[in-house]
Amino acid sequence: MDSSYTSTGHSSSNGGRVEFPGRTCFCGCTVRMFTSRTSQNPGRRFLRCPKLHLSTFSYLLGEKCDFFEWVDQHMCDRAGTIIPGLLVRLNQLEDHNRIVEVEKNRLSEENRLLYDCVVQLQVTNNALRYKLKLVLICAICCLLAFVWFM
Repeated sequence: MDSSYTSTGHSSSNGGRVEFPGRTCFCGCTVRMFTSRTSQNPGRRFLRCPKLHLSTFSYLLGEKCDFFEWVDQHMCDRAGTIIPGLLVRLNQLEDHNRIVEVEKNRLSEENRLLYDCVVQLQVTNNALRYKLKLVLICAICCLLAFVWFM
């Protein structure tokens, strides 16, 4: 069995693994449902014991269970031809989505920095306007004083 599979289903989730309520394996554990991503059984769901992939040492101690059962029937040849291509496309789209997410985060950070710059420029602009008003008032007062004493 290739180790290429993902957890799937609509049952209660436990740490990213989907338990299949009411079903137990040879050792009494609640079985978990996964979806195969192998080229031989693409998209085919299966149940397995959570102890299936324990180490050889655990197996010798009796802590490993070999329970494995297909949930879905074997697919027709056409589905076996089409699904791997769809999985490749899905992986490409997921990769693209990760790239877009990174770019979105980068742009969000850049947007935040630009917003901070705009706020700082507004504060500076307001301060300069205030200083300009003071300079104009001083200039008008000097001009009036000059005219008054002439």
